[in-house]
Amino acid sequence: MFRFRHTFVFLVVVLALTAVMPARAARSAKDLSPTYRHWLEVEVPYIISSTERKEFLTLTNDQERDVFIDAFWKVRNPNPNSDTNSFKEEHYRRLAYANEHFGVAKYENGWQTDMGKMYIVLGPPKQRAPYHELANIRPMEIWFYQTDTAVLPPFFYLLFYKPSASEPYKLYSPHNDGPVRLVTSGETRNDPLRALGILKKFAGSEMARTAVSLLPNEHVDLDQFEPSMESEALLQKVQNLPDNPFTQELLQARRVRERVTTSILTGEMPPEMSYAVFRDAQGATTVSYLLKNPMADPRLIEAGPDKTLHYDLGLRTTVLTADGKFVYEQDDALTGTVTEAQATLARQKRFGAEARLPLAPGNYVVVATLTNNLNHLATRQHAAVTVPETNSKALGLSQLVAYTAPAGRPDPNGTLPFSISRFRFTPRGAQTVTIRQGERLPLVFQLWLDPKTAAEQAPGKKIHLRYVFGSDSVGRDQATTENEEVDPANRDAAGNLLTGHTVDTSQLLAGTYRVVVGANWDDAAQTTYATLTLRVVPSSDVVEAWTAFGGVAPDVQAVDDLKRGLAAEALGADDEAQHYYGKALDEGPVELRALDQLAALLARRGANDALAGLSRQPLLHDSAAAPKTLLLIAGALTKNGAPKDAAKLLEAQLRLQPPSAALYTELANAYEAAGDMSRARDARGQAAGVK
Repeated sequence: MFRFRHTFVFLVVVLALTAVMPARAARSAKDLSPTYRHWLEVEVPYIISSTERKEFLTLTNDQERDVFIDAFWKVRNPNPNSDTNSFKEEHYRRLAYANEHFGVAKYENGWQTDMGKMYIVLGPPKQRAPYHELANIRPMEIWFYQTDTAVLPPFFYLLFYKPSASEPYKLYSPHNDGPVRLVTSGETRNDPLRALGILKKFAGSEMARTAVSLLPNEHVDLDQFEPSMESEALLQKVQNLPDNPFTQELLQARRVRERVTTSILTGEMPPEMSYAVFRDAQGATTVSYLLKNPMADPRLIEAGPDKTLHYDLGLRTTVLTADGKFVYEQDDALTGTVTEAQATLARQKRFGAEARLPLAPGNYVVVATLTNNLNHLATRQHAAVTVPETNSKALGLSQLVAYTAPAGRPDPNGTLPFSISRFRFTPRGAQTVTIRQGERLPLVFQLWLDPKTAAEQAPGKKIHLRYVFGSDSVGRDQATTENEEVDPANRDAAGNLLTGHTVDTSQLLAGTYRVVVGANWDDAAQTTYATLTLRVVPSSDVVEAWTAFGGVAPDVQAVDDLKRGLAAEALGADDEAQHYYGKALDEGPVELRALDQLAALLARRGANDALAGLSRQPLLHDSAAAPKTLLLIAGALTKNGAPKDAAKLLEAQLRLQPPSAALYTELANAYEAAGDMSRARDARGQAAGVK
């Protein structure tokens, strides 16, 4: 808000100054002052797009260039709410490393070498394999990369070689260089197959294979030399990452979101964000959060062209790991029509947006952006969210949720926000709630029991609950306490037990209080706790709220488990991610995104048998899968000695989707591995004919 107005005033001043000064745009980088020329030509040449470069050169003064550079880094920040920019910091770390290790440190020219460029663009490789002192072979290095971007394969190699002793390492191309550039023996100058044999003899089959293909799963025949065109496509993508359509689309989405978010009016208070974690009947965890405005906003409801009163909001949720790694984004449309009477009441109440986020256990940052589509004003809030492990034998307790009447309504599928054990509650707040003097406080929460441990408890044992509330300024002996017992026999199959209590706060004066709930078996000393901050305000204050949430997606269970898989993988819990992706495939037969994620994960883990087993997924019979995923599965089948199965899979898929040079090439590899050279030639011909 403040930055928008501040920037607006600044630009007015700039425009006023440039109106009386001669405008001169830089026609090339040479026209820039040393500072800005260095930024454009040395600091960011590998990450700035051609469009951004042209735009920068059209700027007429240093103030505009400073604003541009600030926006350039800001739009690339993976966590815009952070005080630091991890992308910018990592970029300059890579630049410094490249200058120190890949060139002459004195002249800081390492960034100009091929190794320096790849390190700056892709970061440090997962592994580096040096081949520096082999007979008949030039010094070489193989870098192995794993990526999580949709632009590049999930894993690949880069090969560097020294053309001569005085030259820096050069990036190798199987097609443009070929194995003859990698050996020093003169008789191989025009014989790539002989050069391939020398590589195989002195450096090993894996080295020779990399000279043909930079893709580990691509089929390679070392008895003949056919350079991998897929490797050429990979190198082109790496060289042109800033101008890649996917990169441009991502940056544009961030620019649009930033423009929308900064259109908030100065003086408005940010919304409050609270959340609670619940377990479903299978024991999987889901976060429900409430984003609530601090005051009523009559602008949320307006009359449309047909005079119908309605509201139309968009809620975008971005989930990041605690260290800023992207997990997923979710968009919820909050729309509806209201009567005149309902509109009159709603305009006097605070508004709350609800959302539901399936997540695996771990620590996250959740960023919520709420946009009123009727006037294009938006607001943003974020919160650190912890999803606990709930499978221990100890008694667990969810966050406390204060709700409004009526009590929970049945939600058989448990797919709505703040659905607890298949009952939906309208939330007033979780970590913090505000009530007026004289009101009572209804609370609901979930007890987490281990199914086996609970079953082993002696008959008749109860869970003891103690509710303690009072001001932070008074001693424990002055706090009010209420006790209750619940029967664990009412738990569900996953060990979840829904319970609640209405706390009598009617005698509390205005102020801030703490509500603490403790739970333990009635003869156990170990107690688990949950707390809630209670703000009591005068009875004349407006605290009532109305809330809205989005619709339920088709195949919601499959989508839920896909998101949990994404979360687990982002946290490095690969076993858990594999489990959730597999569940998503079983639950939603058309959930191709789960197939893509699972295939990439299995390939990264080297689980070739499991990867090949994906070919039996029923959805591959009648749904067009992503070529990248098909290449992984078919490559695994061929590697496992089942090239005919790989060919069968690719033949079926090529009938379901547009022609693909990559798929026809892989089909040719499968035919060759199966000994069918005639079909292999036909497939390569079809690959060559695809534009």
